[in-house]
Amino acid sequence: MGLFDDALRDNESLFKDDIALNADFTPPKVSYRENENDRIAECIKPLFQKRSGKNLFITGGPGIGKTLATRKVLEELEQKTDDIIPLYVNCWKKDSAHKIISGICAQIGYRFTVNKTTEQLMNEVANVLNKRSCVIVLDEVDKLPSEAMSILYSFSEDIFRKTIIFITNDKGFLSFLDRRIYSRLMPEILEFRVYNRDETYGILRQRMEYAFVKGVFCEDCLRKVAEKTFELKDLRVGLHLLREAGNVAERKLKRKVEVMDVEEAIGKLAEFKSGDVKKLNDKENSLLDIIKENSGKSSKELHEIFDSSISYRTFSRRLKDLEEAKLIHIEEENVGAVKRSLVHFGSLKKLSDF
Repeated sequence: MGLFDDALRDNESLFKDDIALNADFTPPKVSYRENENDRIAECIKPLFQKRSGKNLFITGGPGIGKTLATRKVLEELEQKTDDIIPLYVNCWKKDSAHKIISGICAQIGYRFTVNKTTEQLMNEVANVLNKRSCVIVLDEVDKLPSEAMSILYSFSEDIFRKTIIFITNDKGFLSFLDRRIYSRLMPEILEFRVYNRDETYGILRQRMEYAFVKGVFCEDCLRKVAEKTFELKDLRVGLHLLREAGNVAERKLKRKVEVMDVEEAIGKLAEFKSGDVKKLNDKENSLLDIIKENSGKSSKELHEIFDSSISYRTFSRRLKDLEEAKLIHIEEENVGAVKRSLVHFGSLKKLSDF
């Protein structure tokens, strides 16, 4: 028997369109975020009168629809007018001023970027954007190192009619922002609330209907996925569970997903959490390797080993990101009158906690 002889054929798959289970998939309707969408739109509306819009700081926990709601507004804006240019940059992927401005060049169709400095590209971008208005979304903005924050100053000074939207899980990001930049931006603050139990179920039902053939995902299965998702307060977990439960059922050559398949998918959640390491950028992976080799050292010692040329504040923020991803844990220790942070590789959580 060949390795693939028992595989279900494409017309036998339980999945209709599993792209709908991607975290960055934008459904035709974004449910339960109408108030947040209205608030984002209100900040943009002055641009329709050729006035500068309001800047906005969007915060809230991971996996609660901040990016999805914002991209939906940009999508509708693009359909409404050609006079306002929507721009979206993920600062986890574009983690320097030059990468950000190069990404914007690609979005506005400016191709002559080779051998040009960040300042030169900023001038070219400003020349294009200042002929119209624009909305600039900087997602995961807290991932930018301090040396890249100058791009925010350039946006505030060099682009005339704009709305700048920051998205981050870090509620304290603004407190670290340079006062000169903050005073020019003066963003309004929009905090996304966590989805309640019924909303969590409704969103997962919508995605399930997009992703699976009708009737293959039973109501008890969906309820079980929704309960685990609500418990962990992260919609990305629910999307992962829907996909993994479908994969488990298909591997067993089933024509329907059963509760035992969902339970098996939930049992693998620790692997899903550990998989977050793959999403780290090169610098964060490098830092994680150093922590693994020097587990138990203080944060100041690790700062010297990693790169003392970056600010300790930026370094501390990177440590916080790794801790939130459950890849390290930080222990506070008092040595006499001195308090120091000891950094350990791995999470304090046991795999069974997931």
